[in-house]
Amino acid sequence: MGRGSSGLGDEGPFGGGMTGDNASATVKSSHPLIDAISSGGGGFANEIQNTRDAFEREYGSAVKRMNLSLATFNEPGVLGAYGGDTLFMNEKYVKNANLTEAMQASVTSGYHPSIGNKTGAEAVAAHEIGHRLGEIAAAQAGISEKEIVARAGKKVRIKTENMAGHISGYARSNYSETIAEASSDVFCNGKKASKASKAIMAEVKSILG
Repeated sequence: MGRGSSGLGDEGPFGGGMTGDNASATVKSSHPLIDAISSGGGGFANEIQNTRDAFEREYGSAVKRMNLSLATFNEPGVLGAYGGDTLFMNEKYVKNANLTEAMQASVTSGYHPSIGNKTGAEAVAAHEIGHRLGEIAAAQAGISEKEIVARAGKKVRIKTENMAGHISGYARSNYSETIAEASSDVFCNGKKASKASKAIMAEVKSILG
């Protein structure tokens, strides 16, 4: 998730991330995200863990075994990524404790939905967890992520191709990003989230049971 386009899609196993430019990014290295790093990151480790726990309470076991890691990326604007059952956060932003500032700049431009009263770490984590939820829901239902968005769209009378436009600029990248952005929107904004986002996440939740 980030200030850019399609994330990590074409390189490596990482199915979604936030990038700074219209370029792919690959994880160069990673190590576990542990509480020890929070002393230099404004409690980011706890924020990310708490976000994951909140999603587990809401959506069940789909996120229970999701690993949390730090990583370095070859594209400096990447904020986070998801792949291989792991949520990766950019070590650069965690150490500098400026992730909220980076996210706010993207929100102002309309590229991402509001983060409400959440921190940048929470918003990015919610986005990446959304990738996992969309992936698992699609597999469980035997449908595509596009079909999840389509089903949600029918319930709020919005055409499938227009759903992303009700969420954010980044949501237009592909249907995986549409779901991930909806996930972040609903987590950060609750009842104030867009009706498209709320419909998508309701559909995901109904599939996951």
